[in-house]
Amino acid sequence: MNPISLLFTPKPLYYYPLIHSYIFFFYLFATNISCSPDPNFDTCQPQTCGNNQTITYPFYIHGRQEPFCGYPGFDISCAPNGFPILNLSNTHYIIDQIFYQNQSLRVSNAVFSISNTSTTKGCVSPTQNLTLPSTVFRVAPNQRELTLFYGCDSLSLPRELQDHIIGCSAEKETSSVVALYKDAENVSFVAKNCKGEVVDSLVEDGVGRVQEAVRKGFLLSWTASDCSECSNTGGKCGFDSSIYKFRCYCTDRVHAAKCDPG
Repeated sequence: MNPISLLFTPKPLYYYPLIHSYIFFFYLFATNISCSPDPNFDTCQPQTCGNNQTITYPFYIHGRQEPFCGYPGFDISCAPNGFPILNLSNTHYIIDQIFYQNQSLRVSNAVFSISNTSTTKGCVSPTQNLTLPSTVFRVAPNQRELTLFYGCDSLSLPRELQDHIIGCSAEKETSSVVALYKDAENVSFVAKNCKGEVVDSLVEDGVGRVQEAVRKGFLLSWTASDCSECSNTGGKCGFDSSIYKFRCYCTDRVHAAKCDPG
């Protein structure tokens, strides 16, 4: 072959090692970019307050998770004992259990909890009437209304009401706090003989003795955008408050309802 023609004969790509290296590294760079999950997907991983209870959409832990990982009005905090706390009517309610499948949760007023009474000699601090944000939470079926009477003289109470004393009053340890169901026969009698605050609350029906019912709390159900379609396709649910719409955070990008199976 003519030596001159050899100079201009096309060479295969592997003949140029520098070009081959550039192509190889460009491929690795592009592959890493395409495989990196969307940052919102990583940010909205489930967390826990410490008691092994999973906190995920529609709830989010204030200060530890981004608000877009949950639904508006579902921000919670973590108590030192590891339990999640929901603030209702400026009162802390311990979230004892979350039932994600049927969109409900069990809560109990923190002042009635066993951990609280163990540090206050069984005395109960004043609390407030429960008022629920109607667009977020509502009372679940089979819950009963309860009235708490503060400043009661336990010695003046008839024997049948002794079992309804749930503790002493934190404001005056010599007085008691009495819990009665709204439809109880002795409500008017207790109302006349107790000189402190009167607070409305809730308990779950059929729990047992009133002391146990107050500590166990009651069930709430919630209303929020459904997460099942997004989670079933591998996504993390969230909410964009700027457009007030549900978002599904997937490994590739943000989707409206579910991740693209492709």
